[in-house]
Amino acid sequence: MTESASEHLEVRLTGRDLPERIASTDGFPIREELARFLNRQGPYAQMWIRLESGEYVRYDLITSVSVPRQPAA
Repeated sequence: MTESASEHLEVRLTGRDLPERIASTDGFPIREELARFLNRQGPYAQMWIRLESGEYVRYDLITSVSVPRQPAA
């Protein structure tokens, strides 16, 4: 998977073992999307963040956010 093929950020939430996904905003490269998340800009300025599954979680329950890693070859 290349950066351009990645269309989501991976997040870890308090109390959950598996990572969740946040869909990338159309038109933004994934690294810029990460910067927007960290700076709480755009949709990330809200207290509630929408996961790719459609579930909403509080911003403060997110313990980490990252660009998904490429699978090992």
